[in-house]
Amino acid sequence: MELGSTVTLTYKGTLDDGTVFGFADAEKPMKFQTGMDMAIDGFERAILEMNEVGEKRTFTVSEYDAYGEYLEDFTAEVPIEQIPARVEVGKRIWMSNSEDGTPTPATVLEVNNGVVKFDLNHPLAGKALTFEVEILEIEDAPENFVSAQEKAQHMQEQSKLLGGDQGESYR
Repeated sequence: MELGSTVTLTYKGTLDDGTVFGFADAEKPMKFQTGMDMAIDGFERAILEMNEVGEKRTFTVSEYDAYGEYLEDFTAEVPIEQIPARVEVGKRIWMSNSEDGTPTPATVLEVNNGVVKFDLNHPLAGKALTFEVEILEIEDAPENFVSAQEKAQHMQEQSKLLGGDQGESYR
């Protein structure tokens, strides 16, 4: 399969202990365009190695090619009065990043003395992910396909040309 192809597939994702963390079946398949950062890196690389409709494959993606390693200190503590939602241990909520307002999912680790401690790691961080995949459809890449990586590189180059990376020396 070539970069930029749109692929429709079914999958079942499991952890080492057999726990199912996700799936897409024939009634609601997964569809994405390769090269657009729409899937985790290891998953997309394995899909790009598949070439035929009906092809089935089982593969495992390491934590580093999935959601990264689990970072013990990737936590935040927030006074409970600053949290508009009801919190309970184990609940996932969206927090707003104070720097740019970007929403970030977080899991409540503990509530103690009016302070809520959140785990900011992805729930699948630190885990190898095994996928059972079947390709249902492959659509060829459009002739003018530009991958997300190529677009980001182009934008960075344009920014330099427009003075975005030149700071005070540009003025």
